[in-house]
Amino acid sequence: MAPPTPSLSPMPVTDAWMRLIIQAASLISVIQAWVMFMHQRVVRRAGRPLIRYGPLFPWEQERIQSLNYIYNCNDVEAMSMLRMKRAPFARLVETFRSSSLLQDSINTSVEEQVAMFLHVVGHNQRFRVIHNTFRRSIKTISRYFKQVLFAVGELRGEMIRRPSSQTPPKIRGSPRWYPYFKFSTNTG
Repeated sequence: MAPPTPSLSPMPVTDAWMRLIIQAASLISVIQAWVMFMHQRVVRRAGRPLIRYGPLFPWEQERIQSLNYIYNCNDVEAMSMLRMKRAPFARLVETFRSSSLLQDSINTSVEEQVAMFLHVVGHNQRFRVIHNTFRRSIKTISRYFKQVLFAVGELRGEMIRRPSSQTPPKIRGSPRWYPYFKFSTNTG
């Protein structure tokens, strides 16, 4: 038995064209509806006002101003605030950053983390005082204090030097200070 031979055209050409036109029109309608939907969604999002919490916005400005003052002050002010000059502070921050011990978070930079740590250690202040200075929660200050303390501990070989067993000549030659060092383990 021979396979059936296909007929040239089971329907007239006009019906095939009409079906093709209807399918194309429906596809265009679906695409247009999708584009309109996406456009309305974008317009709705753009027109939506941003929610700002009133009391926090001035605090944020104050916090940024005080941080800029700390970072951009002269060395005398830096000594009184951070207990170190600006250049060593910048090197300390860069050391933490380059060794990947501290990283910027979404809201807090490494500079701010180290500055909070130095304020607590250098001024013997409680987290409640730092909370008012830096406009951060006590929990946030505690978390970053622990992170910076851990980073300092990790760099202990580079940052902390063992004390010498020798009394410096300046102290040994001074009658004011030497009596306190007489019984040290000096041999010379």
